Amino acid sequence: MEVSLNLLNKYVKIDDQDPKELADKITSIGLEVEGMHSLANGNNMTIGYVKECIDHPDSDHLHVCQVEVRPGEVTQIVCGAPNVAAGQKVIVANPGCDLGEGFVIKQSTIRGQESNGMICSMAELGLDQRLLSPEDKDGIHVLDENAPVGEDPLEYLGLKDTILDIGLTPNRADCMALTSLAYEVAAVLKRDVNLPTIKEKGIAGSNIEVKVETELCPFFGAKLVKGVTTKESPAWLKTALLASGIKPINNIVDISNYVMLETGQPIHMYDYDKLTKKEFIVKTGFDEKAILLDGEEYKLEPQDIIVSTDNCVGCVAGVMGADSTKIDENTQNIVIEVATFDGPSLRETARRLNLLTDASQHYIKGALNTANSLNILERCANLLEELADAKEIYETVSTTLYIEDKYVSVSTQQVNGLLGTNIQTNEIAEIFNSLKFKYELKEDTFNVKIPTYRNDITMSADLIEEVVRMYGFDNIPSTLPEMSMTIGKRTEIQEKKHMMKVLLKDLGLHETLTYSLTSPSLVHDFNIFHDQEPVKLAMPLGEERSVTRQSIIGSLLQVINYNQSRNMKDVHLYELSTTYSKGVELQNLAIACTGEYHGLSFKQISYKADYYLVKGFVETIFERLGINESRYRLERVESDNQSFHPGRSAYIKVQNEVVGVVGQVHPLMEKKYDVKDVYVVELNLSALLNIKTGKVKYQPIPQYPSVSRDIALVMDESVPANDVCQKIIKSSNKLVKATNIFDVYVGEHVEAGKKSVAINLTFQDDKKTLKEQEINEAMEKILKAVEKDFGAVLRG
Repeated sequence: MEVSLNLLNKYVKIDDQDPKELADKITSIGLEVEGMHSLANGNNMTIGYVKECIDHPDSDHLHVCQVEVRPGEVTQIVCGAPNVAAGQKVIVANPGCDLGEGFVIKQSTIRGQESNGMICSMAELGLDQRLLSPEDKDGIHVLDENAPVGEDPLEYLGLKDTILDIGLTPNRADCMALTSLAYEVAAVLKRDVNLPTIKEKGIAGSNIEVKVETELCPFFGAKLVKGVTTKESPAWLKTALLASGIKPINNIVDISNYVMLETGQPIHMYDYDKLTKKEFIVKTGFDEKAILLDGEEYKLEPQDIIVSTDNCVGCVAGVMGADSTKIDENTQNIVIEVATFDGPSLRETARRLNLLTDASQHYIKGALNTANSLNILERCANLLEELADAKEIYETVSTTLYIEDKYVSVSTQQVNGLLGTNIQTNEIAEIFNSLKFKYELKEDTFNVKIPTYRNDITMSADLIEEVVRMYGFDNIPSTLPEMSMTIGKRTEIQEKKHMMKVLLKDLGLHETLTYSLTSPSLVHDFNIFHDQEPVKLAMPLGEERSVTRQSIIGSLLQVINYNQSRNMKDVHLYELSTTYSKGVELQNLAIACTGEYHGLSFKQISYKADYYLVKGFVETIFERLGINESRYRLERVESDNQSFHPGRSAYIKVQNEVVGVVGQVHPLMEKKYDVKDVYVVELNLSALLNIKTGKVKYQPIPQYPSVSRDIALVMDESVPANDVCQKIIKSSNKLVKATNIFDVYVGEHVEAGKKSVAINLTFQDDKKTLKEQEINEAMEKILKAVEKDFGAVLRG
């Protein structure tokens, strides 16, 4: 934001301050001055009087002028401007004048004629070319007849000014208004703020009606002013706008822009005589095209806020007015609009229409002081009367304006407790006084009435921020906080996660990191842990990244597709990340494998990824987590499961709670993600890592030999062989240390609907050598137990 010090001086006295020192003080209170520059360039300049102007004898466009540059001092200057003439007061750059960028005026001879200086246009003074009129660019600038010869022209024109470029933080949009910024500067300088005097005027009979039919407009006010004259603005107003980066147009437009600079409130004006019905209705629901002030046609959407006049578009609220109600050189009667519109709605409209105007920025950033709306209408009317010769000013017509007083309390103890300082109560009182905050003080507690323009103050921490800004950050001593010493190490959960990452890398898997966002068409794929709706982003970058994922498997399949499409067939991945649904956040681990896991090609050995590979990963992880095989079981997925292959996939359950899934991706899903033969695992770590496990116990290597026995059991095909193995171990009185399934047979010599499972049993006693009788007794118990629980019998 560019701020003119000359303009700011109207509201708080700063003309006795060095600009650099003032910039440092403003920066010290949190309003960073990012740069500063002079409004116009030039030294050794004077106001001159052209006493004589004749054509150059050797040129068809140059003129030889005799110019009185100081009282009684006349010099000759050759000028090429087409509008130079005798009797004019002009801006003269004398020899030695530096106009910036290395352009220094020197005495010279132009086509045989001596020239001792240059008569300047406004463009040659370094002003922003975009803000100048064609006349100021093409010819010299002619001053009024009262301009004093010999004086500094920049001083006379008000162009001897310093511009501060202030970078406002998002919470201080109120400082887009010069009056609000003046309060800040006055506070740091311990001075008063000089606000313009406003005279309330208004006669009845405007016949204007105002209606608001949407909650997106808390306030709308209108004021009729008749008998205005459209003309050029006075020099002080044009200079104020130029210094603020706004191009002067005419007195009517310039007044609205000036009031916006002063108050932060955008102003819009309508030509009263172009309105058939004198009625303004603020509403939404327009779905049509409209021509706006820039002459372009725009498509309006139903959600856009519109100020409707004569059942048509009178203005796209807070963005730009309609061409049908614009002010022109024939306008005599004006309706002034001051309103408060919903910033987020305006932002959406302005961006869609590509019309991010100065006015819309004030609404979007929240620079408004709605409580001051009625005074702003009167301020506009006063300036129209002063600068546009307004004849009649009518009463303001508006919706109800009710602003509730806002109070926030803070104590001296709170201030020092948060800042680590020892600021006294009277010092805090002085700071609030300098900021012009009204308050009641009881003991050491301030109950502060928040000014209506300070929308950023809502709690005690905000008031503490005000105290520290004005107290001075440099005055706060540097102290180390008191804190208990902690050992720098991972938590138990973090340690387990780290262990799993290292383990999976050791097993030959590659870690990936994919997006936590996915598309609505993919979000429910492979989800077994979330039963709530996914979280939708309010403003996604695109549909494909608009909701949070509920499973990691889909993301890994996309990575596999990327690799397979580039002829990388052997892909083995894992990812440890977070999945989300409304109110739920889970830590998940997912594994995806396809192609060859390992092999020796010269020996024709190749082991491809299959169900048993990923199941082995699960068993290894559970073993390292201390979760014994007896504490979990595998249960085949539903036959109609749409994500996992029904015959090659299983849920992992702990105490009847599904904590994971292992198996092959369903063929339909493989087709959807364009992958082949992928085996996956997904575990709910939020549940697994909180399972209580015993401490790791170390045992000596057995001193006594083990005994191996093979048995073949016939059972129903539906019986899980793993459950049978678990039962064997439990029923053996701790003599069976391990089981290993080495064959499963279905077919001839086995009854239909049955299967034969060959299992190797390892018997061992830690304290003695087992005898044949002990092994036989254990075998009898095992056979009885599996027959009772599973109907499994020894194959004959």
